[in-house]
Amino acid sequence: MRAVPFCVALLALTTTSLADSSEEPKSETVEGVSSSSGASADDEEPKETWMRAPAGGVAVRSGEDALLTCVVLGARGKPVFWRRARDQKLLTAGAVRVTRDERVRVLHDDSEEPLQGPGIKKGGDVWALVIKSVKASDAGLYMCELNTEPPVRSFHKLTVISRGLTPPDSQNTTDSYSANVPTLSTSALAHNYTDCCVNANVSKTCLGFCSIQTILEGTGQDPETCQPDFPAIVKCMADGRNHVPCCVQEHVPDICQDVCRGEFTPVTDNIKTHYSCATYMEKTLACIVEGIELLPSPPEDVEVDALNEKQLNVSWSPPLSNADTVTEYIVNVTTLRSFDAHLIDPSESSIRNETKMTQPMTYRVPAIKTFLVLNDLLPFTMYEITVTSYNIHGSSLPSYAFRSLTLTPGKMKPTKVEAAPQLPDVRECCVAGGVTHFGCVDKLCDPTKTFEIGLQVTDLMICAPWAGVTFGCLANGMDHTPCCRSRGLPEPCLPLCSGNITTLDFNHFKCLRFMSSYTNCLLQGYGVLPGPPSRLHLTNIDTDYAVVHWAAPAALADTVQFYNLHYKPFQGDEDYRSLRKVQSPYILEDLESNTDYEIYVEAVNEHGVGEASPRLIFRTQSQLLEEEEEVANAYNVTACCERVQLAGVCMPLCSYDAKMSDLRTLAPLCAQEFHKLLRCGAGGRNHEECCARRGVPAACRGVCGGAHSAGLNTCVPYIGNIVQCFEEGTGILPGPPRELHAVVSSDKLFLDWTAPQDGANASSYTVHWQKVGNNSQPYYYNTLQLDNQMNVTETMARIDGLEVNSTYHLFVVAVNQHGSSLPSSMLLLNITEDTENKEVSGIPSPPHSLSVASHSATWLTLSWQPPQFSHPDEKLTYTLYYKSPSGGGNITRVATAVPGHTLERLAPNSQYVVWVRAHAAAGDSLPSETLLAWTDPAYPAFVEPPTVNPVNLVMEGSSMTILCIAMGTPTPTISLYISGRLVRQEVTRHMVTVIHNVTRDMDQISCYADNGYGTPMQASRKINISHVPAIQASGITMAAAGDSVILECRVEALPKPTIAFWRDPNGRTAVIDGPNYSIQLIADPEEQTKYTMRLVIKKISEADEGDYYCHAENAFGKTVRPVSVRLRPTTPHHNVTECCTKMNVSSSCIDACSLNLDMDNIMDRPECMHDFDKLMKCAADGSDHRSCCASWGVPRNCLELCRGGAVSRSCALQHARRALACFRDSGARLPGPPRGLKAHVAPTPNSVLLSWEPPLKNPQTVYLYRVFWRAYGAKVPEKLDTSETSVVLTGLRDDVRYECVVKAANDVGTSSLSQPIMFTTAGQESTAAAAPVSSSGTASAVGVAVACILVAAILLAAGLYYRHRKNLRLKAQGGVAFENPSYLREPNPDTVINGTVPNGAANGAPLANGISSSAAWRHETLNTAAAPHREVDPTLYEELKLGHDGAGFKRLKP
Repeated sequence: MRAVPFCVALLALTTTSLADSSEEPKSETVEGVSSSSGASADDEEPKETWMRAPAGGVAVRSGEDALLTCVVLGARGKPVFWRRARDQKLLTAGAVRVTRDERVRVLHDDSEEPLQGPGIKKGGDVWALVIKSVKASDAGLYMCELNTEPPVRSFHKLTVISRGLTPPDSQNTTDSYSANVPTLSTSALAHNYTDCCVNANVSKTCLGFCSIQTILEGTGQDPETCQPDFPAIVKCMADGRNHVPCCVQEHVPDICQDVCRGEFTPVTDNIKTHYSCATYMEKTLACIVEGIELLPSPPEDVEVDALNEKQLNVSWSPPLSNADTVTEYIVNVTTLRSFDAHLIDPSESSIRNETKMTQPMTYRVPAIKTFLVLNDLLPFTMYEITVTSYNIHGSSLPSYAFRSLTLTPGKMKPTKVEAAPQLPDVRECCVAGGVTHFGCVDKLCDPTKTFEIGLQVTDLMICAPWAGVTFGCLANGMDHTPCCRSRGLPEPCLPLCSGNITTLDFNHFKCLRFMSSYTNCLLQGYGVLPGPPSRLHLTNIDTDYAVVHWAAPAALADTVQFYNLHYKPFQGDEDYRSLRKVQSPYILEDLESNTDYEIYVEAVNEHGVGEASPRLIFRTQSQLLEEEEEVANAYNVTACCERVQLAGVCMPLCSYDAKMSDLRTLAPLCAQEFHKLLRCGAGGRNHEECCARRGVPAACRGVCGGAHSAGLNTCVPYIGNIVQCFEEGTGILPGPPRELHAVVSSDKLFLDWTAPQDGANASSYTVHWQKVGNNSQPYYYNTLQLDNQMNVTETMARIDGLEVNSTYHLFVVAVNQHGSSLPSSMLLLNITEDTENKEVSGIPSPPHSLSVASHSATWLTLSWQPPQFSHPDEKLTYTLYYKSPSGGGNITRVATAVPGHTLERLAPNSQYVVWVRAHAAAGDSLPSETLLAWTDPAYPAFVEPPTVNPVNLVMEGSSMTILCIAMGTPTPTISLYISGRLVRQEVTRHMVTVIHNVTRDMDQISCYADNGYGTPMQASRKINISHVPAIQASGITMAAAGDSVILECRVEALPKPTIAFWRDPNGRTAVIDGPNYSIQLIADPEEQTKYTMRLVIKKISEADEGDYYCHAENAFGKTVRPVSVRLRPTTPHHNVTECCTKMNVSSSCIDACSLNLDMDNIMDRPECMHDFDKLMKCAADGSDHRSCCASWGVPRNCLELCRGGAVSRSCALQHARRALACFRDSGARLPGPPRGLKAHVAPTPNSVLLSWEPPLKNPQTVYLYRVFWRAYGAKVPEKLDTSETSVVLTGLRDDVRYECVVKAANDVGTSSLSQPIMFTTAGQESTAAAAPVSSSGTASAVGVAVACILVAAILLAAGLYYRHRKNLRLKAQGGVAFENPSYLREPNPDTVINGTVPNGAANGAPLANGISSSAAWRHETLNTAAAPHREVDPTLYEELKLGHDGAGFKRLKP
């Protein structure tokens, strides 16, 4: 039995089995101020205050809700308390919960409506305590208490049952007030068999199952874990009583009666152990508890003694339980084996006993006697004897079985033992020798006690002065040295054996271990011990036992009381196993087969153990693990499976000892082969009678006949019952008749067949036949009884008197005393007048139960049951026929070897006619029933949004389960897409996919369905994939002391992380948000899982330099990444004062020029505004700061200020401070203009080589240069980017002059333009030298004239330049040729050197050196048509990606 049913029934027993036997009225627990008799149900208001407690208690399963009800009469507004009895803890007061345990609450209704129940007047009288989701610790007594003096209380018991147990259906989960509710009898609750369990080595954790009371209150243990202990527990629970008669009376099947005998069948992997007895467990346990009260226990102390060759004496003690009710004892004697007596003694060779097995013999013994002498037994024969107690109610289980041998002829058991010789008086010898210490006399002068007392080292030390006397007296004048040496005593101890010892020293201490052997040698030397047993030999050596014989010893044989037998395996280091108090012959049992053993025997008398017999070595017989010879006519289920061509993968199931694990594993693969397994398992036998006897329900008994039914899955719990019947039945039931033939002549029928070839022989045959009419079916596939029957003993029969022009159905079965076979074939005969000697052969019955297993718009899956009438080892095939009535009547045939097929490519919403035939070697069956089947209408596919588990908790790296559900007919093809990638595709309506190792980009789940009808459909779901934060750090940031530095880390995490900046990787030093530090977490507006960690260090100092650690953490983990800041050398590259001096700043304003421009000093003195442009030019330091200014909100029309250009007064006043702040923040990081631009002749035609030197300021940060060149006088320049300090310009014309400038860029921004040069393909043009001054008057005159003209030209040019610059300001918002990272205009080249205009004309007029005015470079492509489109706003993506202070040429507009 299984553990769970065992516990289920045990609980059920307590409430159902004793209901009828318990007739004592139920008392009610009442405690009140006065007797309850003072209150009457007829009173309007109770005069006294009292309570009613319900009968019994409440038993609920763990995890369910418990309801304890208390009826309070006459409360008169006093509060009602609920307490827990074991610790007096207050749970509720009135309707208010006092305990913190939120599972506890009170139900109370103040209504005045009457309620049903004894003594309950209205709803307000009832106070119910509710405990939600009870636990094992909640079990116990609870008190309902009324706050009176003295208090009125009622007690309520709550029992919590383990989830492994099931309470009986009749048990209420609330208190019952019915006076007829039974309670458990005291003896039933007192059935505590814990001591028996402990003695049986039941584990401590499972002892809760060793008491019915404990099980009722909840053991708290899982029954499955205690299953190994259940055999011992069930045996102890049965307590030696025979409960089988009660179980039989309660119709418990024989297969389920093991618990009734105190036995437990563990569930193993063998399929035969998986049988179901759950429905009978309540009756079984009820019988056990009833039997504990009524039945006697087995007799105690059973002993069997052999008196002579024909008599055995059996004795016992009365049973421990119900001994006074015993009416008689039954002694059962079974003859196990008889042996030839001449094997014992050659002189008795004339006496022989035939080896034979006899029926058990029973002897009735009155209760007043406790012994029995068995007479007239066979000599030298092994008998097994048991004794059973009986009373008027039943019996105990038999006692332990005892096996005994009768003696050989002429021998009698010794009835008298002679006294052994007297021992020498060693004590008197010691006293006479002068030993005065009483302890030494007692321990060393008594040879019978020397080895029993156990000498200690201290004893030898105390008695050392008398060593010579004591050991000399023990030796008694004899030398026992040879015996001691043979017993293994060491050399220093041998003087003790001879008695020649004068002193004791430490060398003799080791002799204490050998005192037992020493004493034995003394006794042997005294001649008081028996000699060694003689003639030790064995007979009847079998695989697991042997009969040991020996003769009495030659010396003192009449003093022998008994013998000790010692044996052990010859190989190995095992110790001898000893059997004490045995007599010859003795049956040595429980031996291993094919093993060598060594044995010897010792005789024992009143003085001790005598010398051992010689050792004897023997080998047990070899036991074959598997019988090689099988009975010729035995049924072979494996051969049957091979003949029906069972699939090879399913062959492990073709055995009566198949494994349940194989069945679970192979069931999906072998579903189409189960009909073959059932047919071969049944073997053509009808096992229904056995299945009924073993508790198989009627719905599953068709399986017992080998019929594969559609409800086979419901019969799996009974598979062990069925397989046991198969195995038993194939050995005792006859097989099916073979080769059934008939000869029809007019109205007569002659039948003949072949007898079964395997299994038990058939004693007779039964012929069944029946007339088939127009209104009857020609075949009843589930009926083995027809209207007419004939019993015959031969393999032929004759049937007369058949109706002419009629059809008959006929089959034959074999019968013996155990049951019948199944038909192997059937006959369907047409009887006509003109039929003469027509032969008809038996054919399989038609397939049956043709049905539609599943269907769709374009296919039908059909299934049917194999013929019931066919030989089990016949190979069957099938032909499926179908046609569409609307298809013109064309019949389509499909051949198949399995009882099922799927018809495909059918038309939607169409009808089909289907039938099937079976084919065997004997012939073809008749058609099965005809089936009309419809295909489904076609519906377009519809798909639901995917379901993802776990919901909203998918973690990166874990697994998620995606369910796609699609509707439509035919079944659609579902495709699963994850982030646009096809993952799986299957034709189904429900597709479950498990995705392992989920990544964060798997956030878009789409289910797509299409069935070829209508428009395919897709449903999607976006999920959030939680993951550990991932950080991308910005690396190393360079800064100057006093700068504001921004350190950023890009974080991707879900859920939103918490952030921190640390100064050490272990997080011990945190950066605190405060005046010097600002910590920000900026969410990405487009991607919700991305954030920017920003640490702003204000006015960085040396203490702030070093490594910082970005730390981001959420519920799934944390990540740390380093980011660093380093300070540049503190020596300033640019001195504003020096620049102001070169720019001729007035002396009154020169003090405003310092290391950095002092804006406050300028604003306080209006006279300095005239030099404002010069001051800003110096502060800009030749770098373009417009990106920084734009980020601080400087408007575009004022951005010239940020590269030192001239702006309006309003721009200067409003935005100068911001521009200076940008000069300070990024001035030291921006590059200066390239130096030394030169043109060289290139090695290729139409080319020129340009080279330059890196800027003085920040040359190491420059990673890109941009070169501008154009033909002299052209409007639009060309440009080229390079990372080198030289470049070759190609595609030039030899006859054209070109002008060129270069600017530098780094990650922070760009520089101003370099000094321009003029060049041709021949190289750079040199600067024209100034004409020398003439000393002649003509020269002077000419010089004056030229000077005047030059001054006029300069004035005119200045006026035109002023107008032109004003126009440029108006156009400044349009043209940009060399953009910075914020997409502002190209920086204005500085053409003023040391405060003067270079030689040449202004505003585009040719200069003396031939280079046009750099004002043309200022707006590079100012006059092109595309100018208005070169200054564009950045896109949102660019702003987010680059930030407000982006960097370098990488993001310059091409």
